[in-house]
Amino acid sequence: MNDSIMANCSSSLPEILDTVRELIPQGEKVYLVGGAVRDLLLGKACHDMDFVMEGDVRPLARRLANHFNGDFFMMDAERQTARVILPFADGSRQNFDFAALRAADLEGDLFARDFTVNAIAIDIHAPGKLIDPLGGAADLLAKTLRACSETSFLDDPLRVLRGVRLSLALGYRLEPDTTRLMRAAVPNLRRVSIERMRDELFRMLDCSQPATAIRLL
Repeated sequence: MNDSIMANCSSSLPEILDTVRELIPQGEKVYLVGGAVRDLLLGKACHDMDFVMEGDVRPLARRLANHFNGDFFMMDAERQTARVILPFADGSRQNFDFAALRAADLEGDLFARDFTVNAIAIDIHAPGKLIDPLGGAADLLAKTLRACSETSFLDDPLRVLRGVRLSLALGYRLEPDTTRLMRAAVPNLRRVSIERMRDELFRMLDCSQPATAIRLL
């Protein structure tokens, strides 16, 4: 992988990512997406990693788990989402999630995500180039949290809470149109399970500015 990006990973991760590439069948596309790419670009230590790919995620995820003697399980068989948990020598563990594309192609998948800073991808086979159709890298530099589309919060109203949490965690301002969309989507939070909202609220209360999070809400 690109040395300047991967310098922020633990010493084990470049090896794991190289192994993922080696385990991919010829001609099959796999992309690193989401928060891991964002954190790598920000120079932060990367934690859990999310991959998207076409078709059945199970063969690749199982091969990775077997190669490193990790654990494998399906989180959502219907939506093709699997998790691999790998142990490191220092006793820590890391999650690697594999999901099928949620659209006809990668660009469609990225447009369906929550915020542009989370809609940047890296092709495992060509790690030196960012795939960034929504300008997420520019928003990272501008320290701006911007929705991927007009329907971002209608598609998943929990993103209203996530937007508040991320703006504080990253120290980013919410772009005005994004704030407008969040406010409009608040009534739809009743469609979200109590458990999912609870998890977001607990993460807010565990951050360095819980009072600010409550005021923003």
